[in-house]
Amino acid sequence: MSTVFYRKWRPAKFSDVVGQQHITDTLRRAVMTDRVAHAYLFTGPRGVGKTSTARILAKALNSETDDTGDPIPDAPASIAIDDGSYVDLIEIDAASNRGIDDIRALRDRVLLRPALGDFKVYIIDEVHMLTDQAFNALLKTLEEPPPQVVMILATTDIHKVPATIISRCQRFDFRRLTNPDVVERLELICEAEDIATDADTLNLVASVAWGSLRDAENLLEQLAVSFGGAGAKVTVGQAREMLGIGDATAAAELATAILNLDPKAALEAVEQEAAKGAELRGLRDGVVEILRQALLHKHGVTSLTSEISTAEAIVTATDGASSDAIIHSISALAQQHRFADNASPLALEVAVLQAVAPPKPQTVSAPAATAPASSTRQRQAPAHSQPTGTTPRRAEAPAASSSGTESGTDAKWEKLLETLNDLGAQSISRALGSVQAHGPVDNVLMLRPKYASGGKRLRELFADETKRGMLKQAFTTIYGADVQPRMGNVLNPEATESEPQPATSTPVPRAKPEPVEPAPPAEPAATAASNGAAPAVEESPPQIDDPMVQIFRNVGATVTSIEPN
Repeated sequence: MSTVFYRKWRPAKFSDVVGQQHITDTLRRAVMTDRVAHAYLFTGPRGVGKTSTARILAKALNSETDDTGDPIPDAPASIAIDDGSYVDLIEIDAASNRGIDDIRALRDRVLLRPALGDFKVYIIDEVHMLTDQAFNALLKTLEEPPPQVVMILATTDIHKVPATIISRCQRFDFRRLTNPDVVERLELICEAEDIATDADTLNLVASVAWGSLRDAENLLEQLAVSFGGAGAKVTVGQAREMLGIGDATAAAELATAILNLDPKAALEAVEQEAAKGAELRGLRDGVVEILRQALLHKHGVTSLTSEISTAEAIVTATDGASSDAIIHSISALAQQHRFADNASPLALEVAVLQAVAPPKPQTVSAPAATAPASSTRQRQAPAHSQPTGTTPRRAEAPAASSSGTESGTDAKWEKLLETLNDLGAQSISRALGSVQAHGPVDNVLMLRPKYASGGKRLRELFADETKRGMLKQAFTTIYGADVQPRMGNVLNPEATESEPQPATSTPVPRAKPEPVEPAPPAEPAATAASNGAAPAVEESPPQIDDPMVQIFRNVGATVTSIEPN
């Protein structure tokens, strides 16, 4: 059985690693100056050389090196490591050895001295798959390993690795490879393996691999097996057929019809490809790529428009289309997977019709006015001017379009409380249980306590730095980072949570009302809403100088009043 390309052409020394010179140069100097760290963390996308670089470092530590720090390939240790028979190189797959017992066994084995070389090298691949208990068991070994042990952790998901692990390692971030780097390596393989092809085919393979050299080598080998051999040349058409990309001409015609907003021509292009039995998913991907290039061309990124520069019709259509229309078309085609059977042309036809249709305008419902619109502005009378013996008249709550009673706001508010419970912040969730959310309107979410005691708890909540941080994290998760919470007036200042103000049927003697002066005109609530203000009907309070209020303002909130304790 032959060896696959990505194993056969695995880098054997630092100079063979493609596109990671910023890492290999550092490791060379570390080996040459005897400054090798006890633990390394290699992170980056798949197929960019993390495990290969770890093996080369193991060679450099246990084998002879040249003047540049590269291990000598013919040395016994290098040959044994390439064959996988070197006993002082231990590779562990964290996906299948992820428990605490596995790490405890590793912790016991590291105490043994190397059998052949100067160092025992442990490579833990996909280290992010370890459990929390396993990470905790690994901490002490990573921090103070025996002097003859070097540990190398590799992962594609660095955000899943605890900070306590990262801080104990020297971290190296591997970059996604560029297309020229991948093509240069593929050309070397084609020359050595006697594969006849051209630069366009290799560029296509590199673009499909999207920066992964291992994926590109696998695709090249598959092309060579399918269409190469006996002097045959692998062509771009064959590569498109095998990769499911589709015909470039058909994709260009469909993209031109979409840019020209011509639904008839677009549907005809889809129908022609469907009648041929072509892979419609590949056609969709080809159109999306052309639209991407068109968007880049629209913004003057000429160095990236080689795929459309030769198609005059596409360039002309691109110049006549707006950036918003191109973005809308890309979004419509990218969502095609939501439809039913991808083998049917219906999915692509619906996506194409959505792409050529003008985008729906983003309508924002304005909050309803809390009072009838009037040409005469009215202002409520202050509390002290109310008739004696009667309850002061208070402003009504905002309308349902911007209040917490709206179904969308209710759902998000309930989701916020669930998120806080998941974060272990039940006390914060209980404090917000007596708060009503209104909006967001113009990225402002108005928080109005139902009772005076709820307002006091809300101020105490924002005064606590730890709770304030957890609340900010929950708000960002549910509402987005651009939404700012603000505190409004208490809805029922004179009511309590345990004893809401009930209506009484017992007649109460009325005191004789005192004369009330006419109130000056007030601005209608609808006008304030149209100016982008939050839908609150309370008057703007004067500036309040209070240390507790300043803490509340530091988190982006607006204090409108302070209720007595």
